Amino acid sequence: MKDKENIACVIYGANNMHMEPRPILAPQENEVQINIRATGICGSDLHYHYDGRLGARILDPSLPMVLGHESSGIVTQLNTSLKDGLFQVGDRVVLEPAKSCGACHCCRTGRYNICPPMKYTSTVQQGPNDGTLRRSICYPVHLLHKMPDSMTFEEGALIEPLAVAMHAVARSPVTQGSSVVVYGAGTIGLLVAASAYAQGAAHVTIMDINPSRLAFAATYLPSISTVTLTQAPQNDDGDLVAWIQQHTTGIKDGDYDVAIDCTGVESCVVLAFAMVKSGGAVVLVGLGKTKMALPVDMIATKEINVIGSYRYANIHAKAIEAVAMGKIRLLPLVSHRFKLEDTPAAFETLRKGGSGVLKVQIGDF
Repeated sequence: MKDKENIACVIYGANNMHMEPRPILAPQENEVQINIRATGICGSDLHYHYDGRLGARILDPSLPMVLGHESSGIVTQLNTSLKDGLFQVGDRVVLEPAKSCGACHCCRTGRYNICPPMKYTSTVQQGPNDGTLRRSICYPVHLLHKMPDSMTFEEGALIEPLAVAMHAVARSPVTQGSSVVVYGAGTIGLLVAASAYAQGAAHVTIMDINPSRLAFAATYLPSISTVTLTQAPQNDDGDLVAWIQQHTTGIKDGDYDVAIDCTGVESCVVLAFAMVKSGGAVVLVGLGKTKMALPVDMIATKEINVIGSYRYANIHAKAIEAVAMGKIRLLPLVSHRFKLEDTPAAFETLRKGGSGVLKVQIGDF
């Protein structure tokens, strides 16, 4: 393949990935052409590649799909319909992957992230919808956000997961002086913890079963407290208070104003309700089983507010500003970088995991 060919990562079903050329297209009305410079691999990309599905959303092998939705790049061509001068060739941009309808109740009230006919990049939801893991793409201008010159493309490709985290914290009651516990020390969990600090939290604890991730969390956020879960609580454990005292160190039930779960693991979700104070809140970010057994009696008697958080809305510009102002650091999260042609190896690296693997990015670095 020629060096500047528009190679794209295309999947035709489970374990059926092809790196194949796609035509370099001219931008249509209200679009610009972008040279993608960095793309992060998301957990959803892993599921589509290795499982051929994301939950109940199954990829039809006869309708292949380009993966990728955590991307940044450079504007390389404008459509002549763009008259306002908002974008110029050479602008550095972050791509927002949420293509909402703009007409439903959710869109009209500013909550376009829960738009029922949403077409989300690199998912089969109302699709398949081709993603950004390629060298060149044409993209709607209303889904582009300018990056400051001080921001790297690697940081730009992490704005999307940061938006997920900031949206979750924004939906929570975290305020100046709050105490927060976060479940899961992956990319989203770490960014949720960082966002909680940025929103005023005084004390943040992060829990995980992986000691190496917690060790990284302690260097990434020096003020954070880390707790290794030696095992996960089961629904039949009964007394969660006793379980907490037995399997954690220095943590009591009811210590926190807010618990934010980024795992989607039922046992962690159940534990979150025991960890918050009466009148506290539990925010659900991670997606796991569609049905879970929750401690309803505890939720009612402690008057715990249960808050769902799904993707993001109206947050990308704030995320870019937070990084530009130094409130949140992103580069330490990038553990591995691969060239576009080496995308299969990048996926294998993330799938195998292991110590030191966090955010894997692909691009022209």
